[in-house]
This record gives sequence, C-alpha cells and structure tokens, in this order.
Amino acid sequence: MIRRSARTALAAAACGAVLAGGLAACGTVQQLNAADKVSKAFETFGSGKSFSAKLSVDATPAQIQAFGTATGEEIDKDSAAALSAVSLSIAFSADKPLKDIQPAKGSGNGAASAADPSVSASYSLTGKGGAPLLELRQVGGKAYARGDLAGFAQLVGENAAEVEGLAEGLPAALANALKGQWVGFDAKTLGSTGGTGGAGGTATPAPTLDPKAAENLNASLKGILTHDLSFEDKGKQDGKERITVTAPARKLTDDLLKAVEPLAKDIPNLAKLPKSAPTGVPDRPLALDLYLDGGALSAVTFDLAQLAEKAGTGTPLPLRIAFGHDTPAVQAPTGATELTTEDINGLFGELAAAGAGGGAGGPATPLTDAQIKELTRDGAMNEEQVRLFNAMGLGYQDIKDLADRKA
Repeated sequence: MIRRSARTALAAAACGAVLAGGLAACGTVQQLNAADKVSKAFETFGSGKSFSAKLSVDATPAQIQAFGTATGEEIDKDSAAALSAVSLSIAFSADKPLKDIQPAKGSGNGAASAADPSVSASYSLTGKGGAPLLELRQVGGKAYARGDLAGFAQLVGENAAEVEGLAEGLPAALANALKGQWVGFDAKTLGSTGGTGGAGGTATPAPTLDPKAAENLNASLKGILTHDLSFEDKGKQDGKERITVTAPARKLTDDLLKAVEPLAKDIPNLAKLPKSAPTGVPDRPLALDLYLDGGALSAVTFDLAQLAEKAGTGTPLPLRIAFGHDTPAVQAPTGATELTTEDINGLFGELAAAGAGGGAGGPATPLTDAQIKELTRDGAMNEEQVRLFNAMGLGYQDIKDLADRKA
C-alpha cells in the first residue's frame, strides 16, 4: 500500500509542479493572488547555478504504524523506523544558471551519455542520521559511486553479516564500493555498458517533437491549469507561506493523458500509457501544499492518507519534498578507485542475470538478427548491450523482460 501510494503521490506532486510552472502564461489564473505567487515561485527554478531536492516521509515511526493500522496493513516496528529515517536527495550544479544549460546533442541509451558534462549531479539515499546508503555523482564527465550493504541491512532490521556475502566473487574495487568506498569510472560507460562485443553499439537517436505538436501540448496544459487546478493561500506556517493546490484526481489524470496522447507517434514509450485514468486513481479532489520562502518554493507536501479510503482523520502520512536553491556545488569525491571496463561489464552482466532470473553460468542460445532488432526497437537497450547480455548467458526472453523493466 505504501509503495503504491508513494508512487502515485510522487506522480501527483510532479504533475502539480510542472503544471504550476506554466501559470505565468495563463492570464485568467494570473488574476488569482495565490496562483500568481506559485507562478513566480516556479520562475525562480533554474535562475541559480545549483539546485537540490530531498524526498522523505515526514512522519515518526509511531505515526507510520498508526497509518498502517488504519488502512488494514500492519507495519512492523523495524519497517516503520526504516521508512521514517530514509530519504532520497538529488543535487545539480554548473558554472552558469541552470536555465541556460542546453540539452546535449547526440544520443545514447543512458543518462550519462546524454548529460551535459558542464553540469555536476549527485544522487543519494540516506538512512538514520543521514548515513549514506547509496551515492552516485557525476562531475566533469566522470561518474562515482559507493554503497553500504551492511548499513542498508541494519536499516531494515536484517543481519548485516548475511548481506555482506553478496559482495563475494566481485572484483576488489566493486566489493569495496559496497562497503562504503568510492569508485570512479567514465560516465559514458553507463550508456554503452562497456566497450566490448557487439557491432559497435549504435546509438539510438533521441526523439524530437514536431513544433506544432509541442505548441498544441502547451495550449492543452494551459487549459488544464485554468479548469482543473484551484489555489488557496493559507497564510504563514513556520515562517513560510503555505498555498494549497487542489485538483480532481481522476479528471486531472484523464486530461493529462489526453494532452500527451498526440505525442505518442514521436515518442514511442508514450504509446504504453493508458488512454484513461487507472482504476486506482481516486475519483475525488486531492490537495498538495506548497511552501514559499522569500518568494521561492522551499517544499511540497502531499498526505498519502488522501489515497487510502480506509484512512480516517488523525492518521496522516505526509510525503515531503524539500528544495534548496544556490546550494554548494557538487564535488568529486577524493580517493576514488578507478574501475576498469571489464569490472563494469562483469557487474552489469551479473546484475542483469540475477534481475532477469537468467543463468549467467551457462551459454544461451545466440540471438537472431530479428530478435536483436525487436529487443532494441523501443530504445531501452542498444545492440551492444543486447549482445553483451546474450554472451553472458541471458536468452531472448530474459533480455526482453529486462528491457521492459528499463523502459
């Protein structure tokens, strides 16, 4: 329930953020003071040279357990403590305002290959007391990573000694990376999964939008802003301005799906979207709160209890995204061990085999040209990746399942 609610809440928060960002262009909504404040708050995004966001559940373990009891899904003490402690953070920085960064030309199937090397990025999953469980950074075209398997096990109440065995058999650098030590590698490697095998790893061109289609989408979003969203200024709370944005969940979802449907021909993955709101989307208004500090957006909160019909009053479970502007620039870690291409190829192969349920310990039936073409059609993988996984023991169906999850 919590995982499903969290995914829905994240989607709702993201939609609210994106839609609110276009308010400045909508004259009708601009007349509303609360909406005007939100519009100006979103205009500040990208004006600085750095930005950060932190996602967490803003509740104590006891509150999380109470929510579970109210919804009929008991949450044990250890799970509640883990959920209360964990947070996911992202940060970006550059030597110029982020709004002036242009998407990198060219393409590839990994974020690293398409990223602008002038932008530094950081992603981190932390546990109790802010202890890092997983960290990824990209600085100047180099990528860095480290994790803490034992710390993650302790967070969820498992035996740390048992999970440490997962690192056995890996190259020393990778094993150490799972024990909290930094490793570094060429960021482009993420896009190609190494430089071995295959037919050269031809990149898949990034999809482009027809200008008319983009114009129509913009007009549709403005219409949605006007008719679906309402704004209410709730005054000051803890020194921040609080504005509540409300929208009918099912109608908003239907309208958004209709708005992006014409783009399916230009962006293949959009064809997988449903034609109407899934049955899990409630047919009632949902609200999220925006907090403004000095005119800039400082946080967004969404109460997951709105998605659970069994949850009554007094059992809130707020999801919180806190934003930072002009935060310290992302830096490369010191003392990182360099990974070789062979190290990374081996790791990707083992993870793919484990995730797909395939057996990397034995040969797989070689793929035909038709199968390779089918597996690379949606762009989730390129030919080099497909051939590499096949060489490591994954069959056609194993690779297809993996590609479907990546898409």
